[in-house]
Amino acid sequence: MAMDLAKFRKLVALDDQDPLSRFALGQALLQQGHTSETLSEAAEHLKFANAKDSDHLATYNILGQVLIKLGRKDDARAVLQAGIAKTSGVVEGMGRDLAPEMMKLLEML
Repeated sequence: MAMDLAKFRKLVALDDQDPLSRFALGQALLQQGHTSETLSEAAEHLKFANAKDSDHLATYNILGQVLIKLGRKDDARAVLQAGIAKTSGVVEGMGRDLAPEMMKLLEML
C-alpha cells in the first residue's frame, strides 16, 4: 500500500517541528521516490526527525536506506552504526528488532 504523500505533507505543514510527521514523510518519499531530488528531500526530513528524536530507532534504519540510495555510503554507515548502538540499550519489542536489518545494510556497504 502506497503512502499518501499529500497527507504527510499536510501533517508537516501543520507542525514542521514534529519529528514523527517528518519521519512519516521521509519514509513515504523513500517508498515513492526514485529520483535524487525526492531521495534528498527524504534525507532532509529524516535527518531532522533523527536530530529531534534520537530514540526513534526506525529513523536510523530508513535514513540509512535513503543515504545508501543516494550513494552516501560513509554517511549511511555512521547512521546505521549509531542506530545499532542505540538498540543495545532497548528492551525487546521497542525497536531492538531493527538491529539485524541495520546490520545487513551495513554489510552491503
